[in-house]
Amino acid sequence: MPNLTHMNTALRLCMALMFALLCSLGWAQTTSTVNGAVDLDANQRAWISAHKDRVLSVGFDPEAGLDSFEFQGRRIGLLPALLDDMQTQLGLRLLLAEVKNWDDAYGRFLAGKIDLLYGANPTPEREKVMRFTQAAQKYPYVVFARKDSLVQTLGDLDGKTVGFLANDFVIERLPAEFPNVQVRVASFEDQREGLKALVAGDVDGFVTAGGGVEYEFLNDFPGLILIAEIKTITSDMTFAVAKDRAILAQIIDQYLDHRRLIIQNFARDARRNYNRKVLRLSEAELGWLAKSGEAVVGVAEDYLPFDYFDKGEYKGIAGATLDRIGELIGIRFKVVSGSFAKMLERAQAGDVHVLNLAKTEERQQHFLFPRAISTERDIIVGLKSSPPVQDVYGLDGRRVAVIDGFWHEEYLRKNLKNPAIVKTADIMASLRLLRAGKVDYVIENPTVLEFYINGLGYTDLVKRGNTSKDSFIYFGVSRQQPELASILDKVIPLIQFEEMKYLGMQTVPTLRNEANLQLTQLLAALAVVLLLILALTLRTVRKLAVQKAKTQFLHEREHLLYTDSLTGFHNRNYFSQKVDTVIGADFPQAVVVADMNNLKRVNDSHGHAAGDALIKAFADAARAQWPQADHYRIGGDEFLFILPDCAEGKVLLELDALRQRCQQARFEVAPEVWVSPSAALGYALRGSAQSSLQACIAEADARMYAAKAGMKKRSTDE
Repeated sequence: MPNLTHMNTALRLCMALMFALLCSLGWAQTTSTVNGAVDLDANQRAWISAHKDRVLSVGFDPEAGLDSFEFQGRRIGLLPALLDDMQTQLGLRLLLAEVKNWDDAYGRFLAGKIDLLYGANPTPEREKVMRFTQAAQKYPYVVFARKDSLVQTLGDLDGKTVGFLANDFVIERLPAEFPNVQVRVASFEDQREGLKALVAGDVDGFVTAGGGVEYEFLNDFPGLILIAEIKTITSDMTFAVAKDRAILAQIIDQYLDHRRLIIQNFARDARRNYNRKVLRLSEAELGWLAKSGEAVVGVAEDYLPFDYFDKGEYKGIAGATLDRIGELIGIRFKVVSGSFAKMLERAQAGDVHVLNLAKTEERQQHFLFPRAISTERDIIVGLKSSPPVQDVYGLDGRRVAVIDGFWHEEYLRKNLKNPAIVKTADIMASLRLLRAGKVDYVIENPTVLEFYINGLGYTDLVKRGNTSKDSFIYFGVSRQQPELASILDKVIPLIQFEEMKYLGMQTVPTLRNEANLQLTQLLAALAVVLLLILALTLRTVRKLAVQKAKTQFLHEREHLLYTDSLTGFHNRNYFSQKVDTVIGADFPQAVVVADMNNLKRVNDSHGHAAGDALIKAFADAARAQWPQADHYRIGGDEFLFILPDCAEGKVLLELDALRQRCQQARFEVAPEVWVSPSAALGYALRGSAQSSLQACIAEADARMYAAKAGMKKRSTDE
């Protein structure tokens, strides 16, 4: 009788082999579209066979960033990876040509000394002599400017001298895409020559293709910044061949179609290696990336909008920043979450490698601190009725809400003689105590406070002071991971905080507006009370008193709803809903529209506190000049004034007087930096109530824009 044990073993072995064979066949079938042969027709295969022993040279831009670069003693990048893969997939022998620069590569290709040209954008002139493939990659063009210049946007280059690479197609495309930006062109043989001219002030901006090279330039030219990424104009990484070699272009197009996912992986790896080169990572740092390349990140609960843990992912501003770091350099981040105290404990023990936390002397014993991801200083917030505070020293004896475990407690105890600290569980608890009058002030990061105050609808809370303490946002790194800390220190300058702020804000939950909810509940309660009062009659003095008190409360609420908190002027809500019922009858009336100048420049250069001060200075000047007028703040920098009993001659004198008053309202926004409010002004006259107010505003608006255009022209002429 056969041995059943041996038979069962053999049967199981056969079944396992069959299963493995089926899996292998299935895997081969699913991956054939990626790893299978490129689909070529008979003519294309014949062309390859006829040229299999010939080396085809490829011209390129040696300053093209991640496409081709020297790293650790060898030339790598997207283009070398493509050429190696083409040889494997197609059997074509493609080698990089020795070229000095893009102009050299382009000229030698036109002369027939180079077989293919990589990175040329199709234009009508080029298509007369070249055949282009589809693009392997597309890189948006970028715009550089000096950090210390007034050029902060692409539009600021209008009428100025801008550098370009010689023969770059963007010279023609830029005015076609942006017809309102007319520039004087300065041509350069390579990017570095143009960037040196920008640093020297010989040009006002420099436009070139991105593709990662912009990070190298920012690293090598620290006095420059990127002011724009022109996504509508891209440098297309095509392969161009002579017109009579159309079949070669067809073969490469087939390859690019078939290997699209593989090419994306090539590009990702090239970008990471290029960034490692740009950042000049040390051997120890490169060794850490090669050996480990992974870090455990702790996410503290309830620190929106920076930290948010959702389904195993790190979201919020800090999460977006780490995602970008991972993309740029190739670090893999494993996320764990818990209370801040728990995460801090695990980080001190070395189980967590990275944690968003404030930098203090005590924490520096356990953590290394790369440079900050945000350099915003904490602000002091109170009620609108709270007096202003000069730094934290004005908080002595005042009740201050501090989140338990945060660095603010230690800082206040060290700097105040009589600190009155009230510990809370989170920022929402702190703000609620402040609104309830149980604490006097709250200290916190301005982005965090902006998120909560606006999200919850706490319009009664405002900034009352600044702090001088380094309260920046850092990633603390365990001292057991020095290479990780040094890598983060090098890569963080490549990341724009405002971009991360925008991306991170999209991933955090929206707060429930408590103020609106309370108002809705209050209005519902009032409706019920009013119905009861109507039903039971208004015969008693007590009920009349209650009704009067409720009415007064609504007036106060209405005042908050229709008043701009910064200037005290009526706001857009008031203008939209109330203006037709309150405009006086003292005709003729002058309708004046004002649009402030330089607000964005002051905000960008000196912060929004300085911008708020500029707005308030203009409002104060207008109120002093026209105390009898109706004042409206329609938008961020837009104002409307209605002057009673003001004829044509008088309004011109009034406008000139306001300009002079604004010139005298100088104030200091930074040491030795003084500004005065100013605005483009337009006016119209309204003779009677039958005249359309909106028509007058439109007429005044048109004059204001004409005045604004005149200012811009005079500025350009100078």
